[in-house]
Amino acid sequence: MPRLAPRGAGILSLPGLHKSAPSQRITRNSCRGATLGWMAKSPPEKKAPPEVRVHPMDLKLGDRLADERSEWQVIGRPYTTAGGKTAHVRVESMKQPGVTEIRSWGAHELVSVKRGGAGEPTR
Repeated sequence: MPRLAPRGAGILSLPGLHKSAPSQRITRNSCRGATLGWMAKSPPEKKAPPEVRVHPMDLKLGDRLADERSEWQVIGRPYTTAGGKTAHVRVESMKQPGVTEIRSWGAHELVSVKRGGAGEPTR
């Protein structure tokens, strides 16, 4: 019965090398004594929070919406009316704290929001 290599050994065959010669095996992690190294990543740059498009029922506390008047922050959980066809969420103005509105969308529409970045935790 032939002897099988252990699982994950990753034996490669090169021209001029015989597979059964144990001293000539080249594995995935070494190549005649040389080791493979990983390059370090550069530190991440601080970026603006990404803008994503979500359905109104997928809005989370802390999401930010923008319109022609102001930027708004979601302060309440979304809910539906009209048999689930209309979605509503309570928002607060970022320019004037204390000014709140209830925004409404069709449940099938997509809403552009900015999710909290690294400096701003979401609730």
